[in-house]
Amino acid sequence: MAEWPQNPRLISTEIPRVDGLGKASGRTKYPSDVHPEGMLFAAMLYSPHAHARIKKIDTSRAERIPGVRAIHLLAQEGATLRYQGDDIAAVAADTEEIARDGVRAIEVEYEVLPHVATESQAMAEGAPRVNPRGNVQKGRAQINGDPDAAIETADAVIEGEYSVPVITHVCLETHGLTVRWDSDRTITAWSSTQNVMGVSQELGGAFNIPPTNVTTLTEVMGGGFGSKFSADSWGIAAAELAKKTGKPVRLFLDRAQEHMAAGNRPSATGKIRLGAAKDGKLVAMIAQTHGTGGVARGAGFPLPYVYAVPHSRREHSDVFLNGGNARAMRAPGHPEGCCLMEAAMDDLAEKLGVDPLEMRLKNLPEGDFKTPIYEAEIRLGAEAIGWSKRKPRGQAEGRGPIRIGYGMGLHTWGGGGAQDKQVSCIINPDGSVELRSATQDIGTGARTILAIIAAEVLGLEVDQIHSNIGNSSFPPGQASGGSTTTPSMAPPALNAATQARDELFRRVGRAINEDPAGMSLAGGKLLINGKEAMSFAEACRKLGMMPISVTAGFSEGLTSSGVGGCQFAEVEVDLETGVVRVKKIVAVQDSGLILDMLTWRSQVYGGVIGGLNYALFEERVMDPTTGLFLNPDMELYKLAGASDIPEIEVIAYHTPEMRARGVIGVGEPPTISTAAAIGNAVSNAIGVRVPRWPMTPMNVLNALAQVS
Repeated sequence: MAEWPQNPRLISTEIPRVDGLGKASGRTKYPSDVHPEGMLFAAMLYSPHAHARIKKIDTSRAERIPGVRAIHLLAQEGATLRYQGDDIAAVAADTEEIARDGVRAIEVEYEVLPHVATESQAMAEGAPRVNPRGNVQKGRAQINGDPDAAIETADAVIEGEYSVPVITHVCLETHGLTVRWDSDRTITAWSSTQNVMGVSQELGGAFNIPPTNVTTLTEVMGGGFGSKFSADSWGIAAAELAKKTGKPVRLFLDRAQEHMAAGNRPSATGKIRLGAAKDGKLVAMIAQTHGTGGVARGAGFPLPYVYAVPHSRREHSDVFLNGGNARAMRAPGHPEGCCLMEAAMDDLAEKLGVDPLEMRLKNLPEGDFKTPIYEAEIRLGAEAIGWSKRKPRGQAEGRGPIRIGYGMGLHTWGGGGAQDKQVSCIINPDGSVELRSATQDIGTGARTILAIIAAEVLGLEVDQIHSNIGNSSFPPGQASGGSTTTPSMAPPALNAATQARDELFRRVGRAINEDPAGMSLAGGKLLINGKEAMSFAEACRKLGMMPISVTAGFSEGLTSSGVGGCQFAEVEVDLETGVVRVKKIVAVQDSGLILDMLTWRSQVYGGVIGGLNYALFEERVMDPTTGLFLNPDMELYKLAGASDIPEIEVIAYHTPEMRARGVIGVGEPPTISTAAAIGNAVSNAIGVRVPRWPMTPMNVLNALAQVS
């Protein structure tokens, strides 16, 4: 069984992305850049109403437009459309402009139905029903101990209501694919996806052909964040249009459709009572929470979060409204639960007059292996942010109307790997080395990580390894979600490279009459008993005409799961305008064995920036009167610009004990606690809790107005 090397040459160093130059130069082709010969363009027709029934649909005028080649209906007469952006039809044409003309020419007569576009509307008595069972569906209460009796014993109790809004994924490359029928039973799809195997399975199932007859290709892709795991209705529509026309069809959503139809992170609201003893030790929590996943469930989140609460009761409800469906978004549920819990923790600490940092240390779970890790990480982060400069809420220092505040938050995540994935390692007689697997690199560095592992084992440089991934026809690989890609793919990559190396030793040994047991590889050379014998390329020439091809899978001991981290924020808030400016964020994170420190750090930076957007800018705004999404664009749906990004200090908690745990994913945990830390810093600065994210001027000034 292969093991991670004790004294690695490449692993845990800083190695640039193998695809970085191609991306930066524009040579790399994203799925939306692929234009097969004879390709047609397709566009979607979506519901313009929050809730409507199709009374009549007429495509004849669209069919007469020169250049329109085919129309596919996704909804028939009599169908109910449940939100703005619900599917109606797709049009394929010679150009994108003609396809959009065709969409506009489809005549639809709607019966507009009553809608509920906000949670307050949906929860109101007598509201129009989105779901036959009711707009508010309660889950089973989660009860631990006797919270009602316990909270009466608390020395201090806070009662607060906190909320975070629905946000969307805002993938820079919108959802979509280009699909071509190579025969009546085989398909090639160039898809912007986090799951090449899943797209093949979905397309195969839709057309009753084996998934192995569908080749899905994703060399790189432009953002998914959890929303791109399937072919989706528009992908099936593109395949239908391609089948009708006999030509490849490209269908990518436009920006407004991306916001409305491609998924979102659900909202979360919590009414929380939290009590503690005078030393800061928690005794009980009682919470009523709800959130919306649109027309479907999916607004759950963990609470209590991270901290040990001896007695708790939590009642949660999913709220149904006429809005697009929720989809997994980087660390599903955790940013929501973290914001609510950390806000309540800070409010209770302030009421007790206890340092919020010390209160958190007192309430870490006893006996959990992560507790001493949290303790060390908190100390590191506090020193890096300058926590000793923090003043109690309402006493923040500053200049003029500007106040400086500090906040923190903790998070947890799994990040384990699947055990049924495989990697092939091919060593060719010309000395080239190729890895193959049906996983994909969604920007997280998977291609680079696999190359590092093989180069480490084979004594080569990273640029001498060709990581051939993003092809569903290769050995089964992991979908990119849950921070599981690297821990799923690293073990089979290590095993495949090790077994291929050992096979190389055996075959070269036979060719030169040497014992393979004395062979090793280093610096591009084959060594025998520690002495240089020949170059790696010369050794490969001993293979003759037959390359080495080894496919290997998972083995125990190379990976694990369960990580924690903490983040600290320093902010400046203008009391007159409500404008928040984040000055610095410190992110401390553990994640087992780090394979590429540069890629690891990049993942943490990206997670923090995503959390910054959640904290300050992002919010889906719905109009209660019309039921329409008011800001489905890049003008009014706000994201951070370059000048909004603060100093970000990333600290890897990378001790020998952590490395011994093996590989653990890091894509999601760094985005969890950023918004919570910033929210607490803002409240520390202005002297009052801002209970609603994002920390916009309106929300800050509204909070200040409550105490003025």
